[in-house]
Amino acid sequence: MVYATSPEIFLKRAEELIKVGQTTTALDSLYDVLTAKRLRNVNAGNAEPFIKKFVSLSVEQRKGKQLKDGLTQYRNIVQYNNPESMDTVVTYMLDEITQRVVGAQQSAEKATVDDVEDLDEAESPEAMILSSVTGEQSKDRADRALVTPWLKFLWEAYRNLLDILRNNVRFEALYQRISNQAIDFCKTYERKTEFRRLCELLRGHLQAIVKYSHQQNAINLSNPETMQLFLDTHFHQLNTATEMELWQECYRSIEDIHHLIQQSKRPIKPQAMANYFE
Repeated sequence: MVYATSPEIFLKRAEELIKVGQTTTALDSLYDVLTAKRLRNVNAGNAEPFIKKFVSLSVEQRKGKQLKDGLTQYRNIVQYNNPESMDTVVTYMLDEITQRVVGAQQSAEKATVDDVEDLDEAESPEAMILSSVTGEQSKDRADRALVTPWLKFLWEAYRNLLDILRNNVRFEALYQRISNQAIDFCKTYERKTEFRRLCELLRGHLQAIVKYSHQQNAINLSNPETMQLFLDTHFHQLNTATEMELWQECYRSIEDIHHLIQQSKRPIKPQAMANYFE
């Protein structure tokens, strides 16, 4: 039996399922194509619409595991011939999720206002009792119900992307960009616990680079440009830890930077060293 391998054919079938309201089945069909490696010999340019539809459906249904598995397969498809396509798809994915976060925040604000039937009327006794018992205001409840699931999904997306892109010279710039965005996420939403986990994750990835430097496509820290990318990210991590008053993470970040500087083959930027000694 001859199987169709054109991404356009698979995409068309998925869009037909979407039109009749079967979005879950559509996502499953795209996922099956990816995991069965039926696109491995396809030109990346032709596969981009397919993978974007897969990403869009995965985000819409908050299917984090399927999304990670599918992107892992797409990485394998494009890493040799068109690694730039991975950058395009990752940017598209994060934009999709960020839009969902913003939309959820707007919905939460509207829900909070809609809870108030009369703006001139004092808070009802029932609402006051509920607030005193739970310690939770209307906005807190709306945020937890509407915003938190999408924030969790965005955080999961950052972690999964870092795992997919780690220790691969073809995606080293993209990896550092996602690292910095994840750091900014923790700062923006004041997520101290997640920031600590992120620091530990990046630290583990750095240790793995040193340990597995002999592997194919491995990151080469002897490359000056690569070293500068890592230093820039870890200085950003240090500055963020300082702003968030996470002093233990500051200390550990300084240790990470010290180890990187010891491996550097050229002088570090003066401004970077100034930040280090501050």
